[in-house]
Amino acid sequence: MKTVFDRYTIYDFSDEAIILELCEKVRKLRRSCCISQTELAQKSGVSIATVKRIEAGTVTDLNICTLIKILRACGKLEGMAELIPDVPESPFLIDQKTGKVRKNCRSSYKTAASL
Repeated sequence: MKTVFDRYTIYDFSDEAIILELCEKVRKLRRSCCISQTELAQKSGVSIATVKRIEAGTVTDLNICTLIKILRACGKLEGMAELIPDVPESPFLIDQKTGKVRKNCRSSYKTAASL
């Protein structure tokens, strides 16, 4: 069985499958903190109904603000730092004449992903 968060296979999964995996991780995180759903709801400021829907995997989209609140309440906010990695500026955004970084991208510019 593939792991959803394997960086090499993540693109093989649907958005829904990834959200379900995140919901399962939220449930495991809460249980590892030894707190009830009610306590998590109170500490995070999220409704108990939302916590239950997340843990049951019945949410269709997981709000990033809700996820931040839950991670903060569990003392695991550092996980958000890995959500979007730091990347260097694309060399295609540097104006060759002036050496300055362009502020806007046009679809005609090449990106690292299109190479």
